[in-house]
Amino acid sequence: MILYVDYNDVCRAPLAAAMHARVYGEHAYSAGVYADEGAAVCDAVRPKLLDGHRSRRLSESMLEKADAVWCVTTAIARHLAEEHPEYESKIHAMEDIPDPSGMGKQAYAQCAEDIRRQLEERR
Repeated sequence: MILYVDYNDVCRAPLAAAMHARVYGEHAYSAGVYADEGAAVCDAVRPKLLDGHRSRRLSESMLEKADAVWCVTTAIARHLAEEHPEYESKIHAMEDIPDPSGMGKQAYAQCAEDIRRQLEERR
């Protein structure tokens, strides 16, 4: 299982999981370290890839089940590795992806492009 992690699980991590499925043809999951369980992205800016997405709070069992944990920033990866040293070997950081929250559709489009580029480079 591939898991993408952000702070809130309402933008970058779920976008990365959805785009992972497109690029690699396999399902991926997302979660947020501080997510409000069940939160959604605002309708005005929600990319189509996130239709129906509801946030999930990161749990110990998610980390345990994951084969790889990809964090959308190095700060999140560092935090997880410090808090959960037993999973450090499977925690990775993507190149920091700026948070587009509150910045409009163009910022979300740029975020999606940054994620797509990084996923393509990892192929």
